[in-house]
This record gives sequence, structure tokens and C-alpha cells, in this order.
Amino acid sequence: GVVESDFFAWPTEVGGMPLLRTLARRIARFDWQKAPNDVAAILYETVIPPDERRQLGEYYTPDWLARAIVREVVTDPLDQYVLDPACGSGTFVAEAVTHFIEAAKATPLGPKDVLEWLRFSVAGIDVHPVAVHLARAAWVLAAQPAIRAAVEEGFAADVTVPVYLGDALQLRFRTGDMFAEHNVTVQVEDEENTELVFPVSLVDRAETFDALMSDVAEAIEKGDDPTLALDDHQIDEPRERQTLRETIASMQRLHAEGRNHIWAYYTRNLVRPVALSRRKVNVIVGNPPWLIYRNTASTLRTELERQSKDLYGIWVGGRHANHQDISSLFFARCVDLYLKDGGVIGMVMPHSALQTGQHSKWRTGVWQTKPVGRGRKRTAGRVLSVDFDHKMAWDLEGLEPNTFFPVPASVVFARRSGEDGKATPLAGEVERWLGKAGATVVRRAQVSITDTSVEGDSPYAGLSRQGAVIVPRCLFFVEETDNPTIVQAGQTITVNPRRGSQDKEPWKSLDLTAVSEQTVEAVHMFDVHLGATVVPYATLDPLQAILPLRRGEYQIPTSKRGVGGIRLGGLSQRMRDRWRIVSSLWEANRAAATKMNLLEQLDYYGKLSSQLDWRREPGNRQVRVVYSGWGAPTAALLHEDDAIVDYKLFWIACRDAREAYYLLAIINSDTLADAVNKYTTPNWSGKTRDLQKHLWKLPIPEFDAGKPLHVEVSEAGDAAAQGVARQLAQLRQDRGDVTVTIARRELRKWLRESTEGKAVEEAVGELLAKKVDAHSSLKVATYANHAKQG
Repeated sequence: GVVESDFFAWPTEVGGMPLLRTLARRIARFDWQKAPNDVAAILYETVIPPDERRQLGEYYTPDWLARAIVREVVTDPLDQYVLDPACGSGTFVAEAVTHFIEAAKATPLGPKDVLEWLRFSVAGIDVHPVAVHLARAAWVLAAQPAIRAAVEEGFAADVTVPVYLGDALQLRFRTGDMFAEHNVTVQVEDEENTELVFPVSLVDRAETFDALMSDVAEAIEKGDDPTLALDDHQIDEPRERQTLRETIASMQRLHAEGRNHIWAYYTRNLVRPVALSRRKVNVIVGNPPWLIYRNTASTLRTELERQSKDLYGIWVGGRHANHQDISSLFFARCVDLYLKDGGVIGMVMPHSALQTGQHSKWRTGVWQTKPVGRGRKRTAGRVLSVDFDHKMAWDLEGLEPNTFFPVPASVVFARRSGEDGKATPLAGEVERWLGKAGATVVRRAQVSITDTSVEGDSPYAGLSRQGAVIVPRCLFFVEETDNPTIVQAGQTITVNPRRGSQDKEPWKSLDLTAVSEQTVEAVHMFDVHLGATVVPYATLDPLQAILPLRRGEYQIPTSKRGVGGIRLGGLSQRMRDRWRIVSSLWEANRAAATKMNLLEQLDYYGKLSSQLDWRREPGNRQVRVVYSGWGAPTAALLHEDDAIVDYKLFWIACRDAREAYYLLAIINSDTLADAVNKYTTPNWSGKTRDLQKHLWKLPIPEFDAGKPLHVEVSEAGDAAAQGVARQLAQLRQDRGDVTVTIARRELRKWLRESTEGKAVEEAVGELLAKKVDAHSSLKVATYANHAKQG
């Protein structure tokens, strides 16, 4: 509130000057001349908890990256209007202000003109109140030279900072009024369904509107007549005056209910995106929210999906639905609302935007709206187009250390072509940055984009299944213990909950006394394999879990009216007691947004029951291969039919051991790892993510015992598995307990150096080379055929 009245103006209203003086003295201890450029971002990350930032999809953009983007797209800072519609703590805003002031030095503009022009050249919007205040501070600090020069020339620096609290996506405005010709309507969402209505013509006059709302708020606070402010600011147009009278009356009522002056501040910021969307900008920069639709607030999710599907036609759905995120919608929406035809946008995007399926429709650059309404009120659909080829996208995956975002990032540029204009898709090549993150000079290499949105070429894509979601783990996973104080009944075991390092709150610190030292029937104990129990060609000791089904049975005893979805009569006596307890713990501690009972959570999408179905009717697919979904491709033959596969693993049923060894050889080979690498993206720790989605995009043929090369691959896999078994036994003899990290490291080393491992690489290399060559020839023929037809 130093520059203008806002949320923090309350101390002046309640006699808080001593507090302000104390704050000023303490702040004066710091040397602000030596503060880092990104001080606002540092403060923001200190003040706002990580969980809250993650819920908003907000991730701090390093100042070196923001600077590079601003300098890339803001080519004429004095004649380009720049907007960051998700400004966060103001990193991009500060860089754009600095760029403007540097350019102004080379002009004859006076200090007052520079400051006035700057206010109409760089703006920001954010939905988080604290972020907005820090971004305003960043704007002021960056503009400090211009402000100081203007003051020294006698200019009263009464500056309205053009950084606003608001929703850039404009989700909160009533749909019918979003682009209304006359009014902007803000829903208060109170018991009276109050609406605050503002004339668009007044909102467009930003200076008058802001000053008017401040005066109205002050009058309401003092108990004076707030409608006199309409005369003070010469609001004479009858329609504007009548609309504002009604809105002021609503604000007076809100104040009487204890909502005081905050509504004046809130509304003049909330409507600003509408005003900005009527005065288009030349350049958009920023870092949009990286947030999956299913993780957004339920009250907004429907509108987000509607915009993605109906307004822009970029929703992919299907197998990509769970991975669909709003970054591409934010990009398209901001181009639509705020960018002039011919204007340029440059935004930081998740690396997946360059190649994965959930962004495939967005990458076309053609965003088509559906017709709306019926009869005479029906509006035709329209096409919004962008040219992604305007500037080559930046691929930041090669920077080290790649920890400045939770996942690898990219920067995507586009020029707005306008409705029905020419679109150029995001395809072809990108500019990959290589070197140290934040270094003054980095190497840039042009590399091809690999579109991973195509359907899998391997028939195994349709046979692969994900394991069961056995979480919360502490309610199911156990460790057997001896209890000398009791006589163990036959066919029973005494167990304690197994705590894991990956447990999350509230389960991590949950009191589990009620299920500690508990005796249950052994028939409910199952071996479970996780990612941590699988090494190349072999499995380590499985974990144990107590589950609401019996070994040897093929169906979960479900009941819609049962405890936690289970028919208790289908469980053994002691297991019934345990299930009642864990089900009640689930109901008391599950997230408020989770409506599933414990069985629905356990058998999510039938991932547990599908394993029981396979045991009951394996058909001609008798054995299972399990493989990891992340990290280096790792697979093993699962010998125990009763074992349960956890969701960190994927499984494929094979006809026989020969087919299983064929798959083991392929998945565990370095040849496959190199081939699939172009499709995958590492996470912050460098481990390959989402391997299971891309593995079967390779043209891996189904095993055919009549083909000599397939048999050769299978026999090589069999020999490698036998060698791994010997090596693992030797490791255990030499070291005792062997961790999964040590086992994988030593076994992979042996595979790289051994005759058996080299035979696998040679056979798999020949197999994949033949299929890739055939696949490429088919593609060339297909493209040629399309060219003839086109």
C-alpha cells in the first residue's frame, strides 16, 4: 500500500501509524540498492507455502530465463505494449520495465514522459493477492530510475501501478457478460447472489475508474454519501450513473455485513482483465499455470474443460485425459483475449507441450470454437490461428542442473494470425539449449521434435496393464512379527503396519496403534511386487500386504452397503475386525475431495480385480512379465501367480516362457533404452518418466516362434536371465542383504560386459533395426500417396 491504497491500507484507518513506523525502521536496515533482481520472487517463495503454489500450478521462473524471453520478443520496447497474464511475483514484469527504461535512455523523452509512457507499456495480472503485491513491488523497484528522475524534476509521483489482481482466464464472469457490449458483471457468490455491475465504457477509462472506486470505498468507510463521488468524477452519462448507483448500494450493504473497503479494491482489479482484453497488447510473456485439469478446484474444472473443448477445440481426452493440463488452454485463451493480430507471445511451457499427446490439438495452431445457442441467438463458430513457426521453440531439457522447474521445460513462441488466418503447427525442429542453467553463454543446437501422440505401433500396447493402487500403503502393507505373549493360532500371523519413506501426510504420522500387533488369518496375506523389487531379469523379495480377499479365490467380496464396500461375510473372522478399523481410518483421514470408499480406492479402475480375473482364466497367456514405468527400462518374469503387482509396475500376460524371455531381452536392453529415449522426458532427478506410455510406440513385433530372429532374441533373454540369477546369488553371498540400487547397478554392469548381455544387444538391435526400417519405408510410401492425392 505504499504506492496506492489497497489491501494493506487498513493501518491508516485504525490508527496504526506506530506500526508503520516500526516496519519502516526495520526495513531500512536492509540495503535495497544491493538487493538481488529477483528479491520479490525470493520473498514470494518464502511467504507462500509450496503446497499452495503447487495447487495453483505456480513455479518461479529464473530471472535469466525471463530476461532471455523478454529480449527475444520485445523488439521495440517503446512502441510495444507488454502483458504478463500470470505474473506471479513479477519476474517478467520487472525485466520488461528494465528493458523499457534502457531503451528510453536513447530518446529525447523527459523523465515525466518516460514514467507516464511506461505505465501504458508494461502490465501484469495474477490471481494470487500476495503475488500481485510482490509484483507491484517488483514493478516499482525496476522503475525506480524513472520514478526518481521524475520526482527530481518536480513531478508528484502518484503512480498507479499497472499490475492487477484478477483472473486472466476470466472464469468468474458470467458467460453472457464476458464480452458484453455494455456491462461487466462480477458475481459476489453470497447468500443473496449479489452482482456488482460496471459499465464497460467506464472500466475502459482505467484512471477514472480506479480513482472513483477508491473514493467510493473511502466514503462508505466514513459513512458519507458515496454517490457524491459520481459528481466528483463527472460521471454524467445516464446509463453509467444509474448502473453505478445500484452497484454502490450493493457495496454499502456488503460493508454493513463486515466486508468493508475490500470490495472496492477487489472489483477494480477483477474487472481489469476485461478492460485489458478490449485494449489488445503487442506482446505476451510469462509462465502459465502448470496444472492438470483433474487437480483444479471442482468449482472451476467444468468451465476450464468447457473452454478447452468448446471455445478452442484443444481437448484431446481419451487415454490423455488424466494428463491434460491447462497450460496450453492458458496460452490459447491469452492469445484470444489479449493479443493483437500480428502480436507475439512467448511463454514457458512444460516440455510435454513440444511432443506429447495431450497437447497435440493445441500444437496444430488452429483453435476452433463451436457454434453457441439456438435459432436467431445462435452464433457461428470461429477459427483462431497462430503461427508457431514465427520463432523456433526453445527446448530447455539439456540444461544442467535441470532443477529450476519440477519437470523439464520449454519456451514456445507464436504470432497471432487472426481469425481465419494462416496457421503453422508446432512441428519440425526446436532449439535445444545445452550447458549450465543460468550461464551467460549456452550452446544452442537445432534438434527435431518427436511427436509422441501417435498410437502405439506394437501389438503389446493393448496387452499391457497397470498394477493395483494399494494405497494408503500403511493401511495394507505389513511386516510379520513374533509376539511371545500370545500363543499363535493355527494359520494366523501377527503383523505390524509397514511404514515407508514415501508415505505422505496424513498417513505418514497417523496413529496406527489399532492395527499394530494384530493377528489375522494368513490366507489374507499376499506377496506384492513394487518397482523397488524388480531388477533386470529377476525379482527381489516381495513386500507383504493384508488384502480383503482370500488366496486361492478369484473375486473380491464386494457389497455396496458393506463396510468400505466389502461384504464382511466374505472375510475371515479376524480380518473382518481389521477391515472395519482400516476402513474407518480411511474415512476419517481421506482428502475432502475424495469420495471413494476404501475398496474403490484399492481396486481403482479394476486394477486389482483384473489380476484376479487373469488368475482365474489365463486363457492361452499363462505367465506374466512385469516392467517398471520410470527410470531405465527394467523387466522380470513373475513366477508366482498369486503375487500382486503394484501400480508402480505394469504387467503383460505371455503365452509361455519363450515369449516372456523374448520380452525380457527387449525391455532390459540398452538398445531399447536408446530407442525409447527420444519419446520420454526425465523428471527433476533425471529419471525417465512415463516409460510405459512410450515403450510400445516402438515397432516391437509380437513373438512368433516360427521366426528365427524372434527365437534368437528369446534364447538370448533366457541365457541372460540364468546369468543374472547366478550373479544375484553371488551378490547375496558376498554382501548379505542387497538393496535394489546395488542389485540394478551390479547386474547392469555384468550385462554390459558379459557374453550373454552382448548377445541380447546384438539380437535386439537386429530386431528393432529391421522393424524401424520397414516402418520408415511404410511411412514414406504413405506420405507419397497423400502427396499424390493432395
